[in-house]
Amino acid sequence: MTNDTCLPPAEVLIDHLPMDGSFNMALDEAFLELAAEREHSIVRIYRWSEPTVSLGCFQARTGPVPPQFRSLPTVRRLSGGGAILHDQELTYSVVLPAQHAARHNPSGLYATVHRALIRLLGDCGAAALLRADHDVRLAAIRDAANAATSPATAEPFLCFLRGDPNDVVHGTGSKIIGSAQRRRRGVILQHGSILLRTSALAADLPGIQDLVPNFLLAEFTERLPAAVAAAVADRWTVRDVTAAELQRAEDIRGRSA
Repeated sequence: MTNDTCLPPAEVLIDHLPMDGSFNMALDEAFLELAAEREHSIVRIYRWSEPTVSLGCFQARTGPVPPQFRSLPTVRRLSGGGAILHDQELTYSVVLPAQHAARHNPSGLYATVHRALIRLLGDCGAAALLRADHDVRLAAIRDAANAATSPATAEPFLCFLRGDPNDVVHGTGSKIIGSAQRRRRGVILQHGSILLRTSALAADLPGIQDLVPNFLLAEFTERLPAAVAAAVADRWTVRDVTAAELQRAEDIRGRSA
């Protein structure tokens, strides 16, 4: 997406009350369905009312699940990847209509949104970068040390223990933001998890505030909706969810029950 491209306007929804996992996933899916009838983008910022595991759309429910997650509510995401523990985090989603310029390079949307979040993180005291940039720096060190390549192993259950070039990482290499997509008839849904603090259920995953104790969380939270909106739209407005959108989400929840 270039500066000379006219981007469709966006409507921004900020969920001030944390909601359960089935509602959060159903509302994202409702916006994906409705985008086929619309010419504007949707940006949504939301939280989870209780620790919840979301499985990637292609991830088997029958695989090995860490014991601490077995009693948690589990939902299925529209997007792929590994499981995510939604606990001490903020979640964003963007839904782009088929006429959005991102349709020409959907994978580029990851870097577009993530670079906007990296700038905001930096403004709030947390230096971060894309994993691809971080790994380029490490490659020179590995080559100089003649480090051997680690043997291939099975992918971890949690997505935040996996690595992707588009991840946002702290300077230590710890993943603090990961995103995934679903594409349907030219419409793109991208949603991502912003890890704020370590969860008691995943003590090996530090969040932004653990890595940067003086991180300006209140400022980050306030500026987050505009930062994501500016990455995908030339202009935007903030509004509440409509009754029709809520009904579509409830219909989807009913079908999934």
